[in-house]
Amino acid sequence: MGNFNKLILFYTQGGITLAKELKGYTISKVSKSVASEPTVNILEDKKPLSQSMLWKLQKNFFDNQGPEAWIKGIVPQYITTNPYIANQYAKIVFGYCRDYISRGDTDKSTTIYIMELASGVGRFTYTFLKRFLHIIKNSSLKDLKFKYIVTDFSEKNIEYWQNHSFLKPYFESGILDCATFDIANDEKLKLRNSGETLDKGNLKASLILFANYTFDSLPQDTFYVNKGELYEGLISVTSKEEEVSSADKSILAGLDYYYTDSIIEGADYYEDKDFNDVLLYYKDRLADTSFSVPIMALRCISRLKKIFNDDIILISVDKGYKNEKAMLNNNHPFLSKHGCISMTVNFHAIEQYFKNLGGKAIHSIYEHENVNMALFLLGDNTHNFVETTMAYNEIIEGIGPDDFYILKRGIVPLGKSLETKQLLDFIRFTVWDSRTFQEFYDILLERIDTEENFPLEELIIVINKVWEYYFPIGEEGNLPYYIGSMLSYIGFNSDALRFFEYSYEFYGASAEIYYRLAFCSYNLGQMEKAQEYVEKSLELDSILEDSRKLKILIEDRFHSM
Repeated sequence: MGNFNKLILFYTQGGITLAKELKGYTISKVSKSVASEPTVNILEDKKPLSQSMLWKLQKNFFDNQGPEAWIKGIVPQYITTNPYIANQYAKIVFGYCRDYISRGDTDKSTTIYIMELASGVGRFTYTFLKRFLHIIKNSSLKDLKFKYIVTDFSEKNIEYWQNHSFLKPYFESGILDCATFDIANDEKLKLRNSGETLDKGNLKASLILFANYTFDSLPQDTFYVNKGELYEGLISVTSKEEEVSSADKSILAGLDYYYTDSIIEGADYYEDKDFNDVLLYYKDRLADTSFSVPIMALRCISRLKKIFNDDIILISVDKGYKNEKAMLNNNHPFLSKHGCISMTVNFHAIEQYFKNLGGKAIHSIYEHENVNMALFLLGDNTHNFVETTMAYNEIIEGIGPDDFYILKRGIVPLGKSLETKQLLDFIRFTVWDSRTFQEFYDILLERIDTEENFPLEELIIVINKVWEYYFPIGEEGNLPYYIGSMLSYIGFNSDALRFFEYSYEFYGASAEIYYRLAFCSYNLGQMEKAQEYVEKSLELDSILEDSRKLKILIEDRFHSM
């Protein structure tokens, strides 16, 4: 990546610039390139990446957006919240339960805590609980005590979970609780519903920690190593004196950044020896490459392991690299932007941290295109996590989360060429994924009338299963409306009415939804309800032809009574 004392690597909104040219250049050579650029304002000069102003912008973004970041699709979530991946997590946790019950050093009446970091809108929470509780309640381990803690620093997100009708039964049963948790600072957890405080010294319990698309959005540090010398990559943030596109909603809109390498003296860069040991490991092993350290993730794990007495396992899915080979010839990190910013996670550094503490990590044996799933284990009985390891390996050596995403991306475009039974079987394979169902929706709807021996009963089973594992947030693609329309089309008006009511709950009032409610009520002989809904439809759209015709039919029915 570079030479001598200091190097600068420039990034723009379009990507990395000068990356190749910089290799072997001195800083004065690079400075000439800067002179030819438009006038820039330096907003921040040579800061460790984890201390950059960008992370404050990041926190403000999530705090201001709240659930809207996911409802509007600003922040990606599908690959880490779909029912397929939730089912895989459930299987790994169930494997952990089998290990836990076989341990001789645990009180089996003690609660096992499952904690999800940066839970966002709560979709993974709901889907995981659906799958895991189905597994555990139908097993010999049904008497084990669990509490799932959904966490975030944003009060808007916490209020959203507490008020969501699909999560309320879990809160009321005590299986689910929530807490404000600032990953950067908090050293204890105050649970909102139970009032319980989880703090070091006051409990003896195990923690299963989930981090999905979390570590990539947390502060990290970047370093460059060559010939036994270690450099920190210091970031500078600039703004150009030019108009910013209104379409760019990223926190990096109008900003550029570059890195400057500065040599590190001594072996105490971080406050924790375990963190420094990770740095020194790379200093001795790598050459002429950059690497990142997910320092905020490490600090968070460090605080949580103290609360739970070093009895912790971590399951994480993120874009990341898992071995030293993936770190060869790397540049300082490029900050991806999708509303927020994100960067590749060094899972290998987390592995080294766990190993230094006496734990271990397991990664997939395959290379993945989008995300990696990693399992980290720590505790007195780490070497005995046989069932946990077996469950993880069975998943990751088969069709893991990234494989599923790639497979689905290849199959969905072929929908029209697949038989109906194949479509329904694939939806079942996805663990009744709602997005896949919507992608096949038009094909299935068309075939109901045109295909001989259409498997209607199986379609009804699929519809109900899709809804069972769906967590509505009001995003684009009104699933309950689509399901209601399909059920109404085949004459299941009572069921259709229920889904149109869900559509009203999560997408609000419209002339069309009131018409659908009126139509189903009419077919069910509920004339007063039908009249009420059709009037509301026409109040919102007085010329909606379907509602006007239905109003006449309702009035005729009343006159004939």
